[in-house]
Amino acid sequence: MTDSTTDNPSFWHALFAADSIAVIGAKNTVGSWGYDAMRALLDSTQASPSRRIYAVNPNAAEVLGVKAQASVLDIPGPVELAIIVVPAPVVPRVMRQCAEKGVRGAVIVSAGFSEVGGEGAVLEAEVKEIARRGGIRFIGPNCVGHGDRHSGVYSAVVASWIRPGAMSLLSQSGTLGASIIQNAAGIGIGLAKFVSTGNEADLHLEDYLEYLAGDKDTGIIALYIEGLREGRRFYNLAKEITPHKPIVAMKAGATSGAGRAAHSHTGALAGVDVVYNAAFRQAGVIRTEDEEELCDTVLALLSQPLPPGNRIAILTMGGGFGVVASEIAEKEGLEITRLAPETLKKLDGVLPPRWSHDNPVDLVGIRPSAGDETVVSCFRFLMEDKNVDGVLAFLPPMVDQGGVGNFNPEDFRTAQVESHKVLADLNRRLRPYGKPLYMVTRFPISNPKIAAEADFKVAETIPEYGHPRRAARVMRYLSSYRRYRETRQK
Repeated sequence: MTDSTTDNPSFWHALFAADSIAVIGAKNTVGSWGYDAMRALLDSTQASPSRRIYAVNPNAAEVLGVKAQASVLDIPGPVELAIIVVPAPVVPRVMRQCAEKGVRGAVIVSAGFSEVGGEGAVLEAEVKEIARRGGIRFIGPNCVGHGDRHSGVYSAVVASWIRPGAMSLLSQSGTLGASIIQNAAGIGIGLAKFVSTGNEADLHLEDYLEYLAGDKDTGIIALYIEGLREGRRFYNLAKEITPHKPIVAMKAGATSGAGRAAHSHTGALAGVDVVYNAAFRQAGVIRTEDEEELCDTVLALLSQPLPPGNRIAILTMGGGFGVVASEIAEKEGLEITRLAPETLKKLDGVLPPRWSHDNPVDLVGIRPSAGDETVVSCFRFLMEDKNVDGVLAFLPPMVDQGGVGNFNPEDFRTAQVESHKVLADLNRRLRPYGKPLYMVTRFPISNPKIAAEADFKVAETIPEYGHPRRAARVMRYLSSYRRYRETRQK
């Protein structure tokens, strides 16, 4: 890989696993950046009791029960990481103090730098030079922070709201990054690391990407990109990473208006969209349209094998659903495959005589439930078919209540947990076939809070989508990604 930040790992430890952290600008005001960072870090000490959290605020005696220091220089003992949440004009002085203290890494949440131009850009250059001379590497400025869900180091409180997991997220927008995290948490995806890159005055998105390539906790890298500062380096890194770790990217700034907005947002240059498309395709990066698609794709990568091709079988409870799903799948570039004669014969043995005898397979009124083996048999027969690369199922939740018609809304939590258990069992039984199954339900038993709290592993279940277009698009993305990986491995 390119020689860069990975050659000096000490500041990476400071950023993601520091044992001593100072919040400069810590406050007792609920909802302020200084309060949120202190609260999240103090909560993290439950997992790492030896971690020392310091509050720096010359106008307070204590913050959240922690004695406040007037300056980082007044802190007894070393400080590895500084989280800076003071007004922009004060940041140069704070950075000089951090350099004198021997701080290795910093997160500058403060805004008012190059994103506003003029004096802000001059101020940002000054901070960067102070940090360079002091040997400090920093995230930001103008960001919402970062987090490591496994070590418990946070400057972005949103990173503490999601369970630990395998997805790491780099976002050039703090609020968009927070939205992705919330979306991911709602469908059970866990987080390894999060960085809101901000203006990237020092560390660029490419630096974090190179670091995550070797991070043992990161299995999938998710990106929100407005513009790349080192496009060639990104391309070379991605080509080395994607055969081993998937990269799923949401790239904004395709239109002229969006490009102007991106530049005023973080100072990023959005670039020519056709160039990004070509580079992503050649480097094996999976490009998605929005944050929902990004999370849909990550969910499938975590829980399902990559489809061998684009030939799909559809299983539905109702002919109309089959027609809709077929049209959508074909528009997404998937092939509604012809089922093998032996598959049709097997299905004849378990379905009523009036079933469709074709793909899509219509269950003609059979309502799936946890104890009914008919649907499981249908899945198995379709997976065994040599003409099928993946299955899309358009069904209501498979719960013991006998389907959505008998579902008791008052027992919502129990039904959701039960549904996940049923899907996990189904996933275990179908996994040996090495083909993906994507569930689509218009009657989802889903609630973000329950999903985040439920005791199930997303890698063991089957992804559920609210519309067949979402499932079909995921299969298109992942069948292309599998072809890319197979080409690179030849």
